[in-house]
Amino acid sequence: MEASFFSNVESYRVQKTLSKTVVFKGIGLHSGVKAELKLNPAPENHGITFERTDLKYACFIPAHFSSVVGTSLATTLGLKDAPEYRISTVEHLMAALYALGITNLKIELRGPEIPILDGSASIFIRDILRAGLELQPYSHKILKVLKPIKVYREGTICELLPRENLRLTTSVDFPHPAIGLQTFALDLTPKSFHTEVAEARTFGFQADLTKLQSRNLALGASVENVLAFSEDSILNPEGARFPDECVRHKLLDALGDLALCGCWIEGELVSFRGGHSIHLTLLQSLEAHRTHWKLLPAEPLKISLKSRLTQQQPHLTF
Repeated sequence: MEASFFSNVESYRVQKTLSKTVVFKGIGLHSGVKAELKLNPAPENHGITFERTDLKYACFIPAHFSSVVGTSLATTLGLKDAPEYRISTVEHLMAALYALGITNLKIELRGPEIPILDGSASIFIRDILRAGLELQPYSHKILKVLKPIKVYREGTICELLPRENLRLTTSVDFPHPAIGLQTFALDLTPKSFHTEVAEARTFGFQADLTKLQSRNLALGASVENVLAFSEDSILNPEGARFPDECVRHKLLDALGDLALCGCWIEGELVSFRGGHSIHLTLLQSLEAHRTHWKLLPAEPLKISLKSRLTQQQPHLTF
């Protein structure tokens, strides 16, 4: 069976890693601290793991919702009994990896927070595609949604609904003249994410900056990495990248959180005024709804074409 890597969801059912190590450098959005991120290839069935290489002892943290230790304005992974072992602001990176179908990586981070880069996932996508992907001879685990799983909290709604392939629908509602009510939906493929979502930046309001920085948040924020709003307009000289950039970025964040499921999901995520906390609650609720989904395990595959994938060679056979 042949499928276009950039347009067909069948590619998500094959495990993948990188062809070579990719390095990113920059500052953390909230910490303001310089960091170096290395994405290293990993064998099949390894999953995605993080390691803080700037700390004394080696410790591997799975990219899984069971590792989440914080959801205040970002998703943070770590060890609950070792506060120094934290990997903050993982959602943009995880969204890029999930959108490209990358399932196996050993990620090294020198610093407390993933570099924010330009505030979107576009640089992650660009540099990963330049390095190329490697197909691996196993299927990816699949979580197939059979019946709705819903979470409600103080005016926010988050749910997983049955669907053949992964679709995301997100809505935001901000009382700002440049935002207001926005809704965006996406059937996930590498191409749709790359063209419709990856460039959408994290956003914030000038009026909130002092309060956030007093809590040691947004210490690295600037118009270089945030779509910033004054009381009535956009502060970035270049303006917005999309008319509805805010809701597109919310979809990006939602995908990054959903990626911590560790499986390819056959279903639809619907998130109205959602955020990292309620996304985590939705994933945690899976255990209480065991009859609402089924898990298809990873199985060996025969890959009959060259296993390397690049932007120039976007075809695979399995």
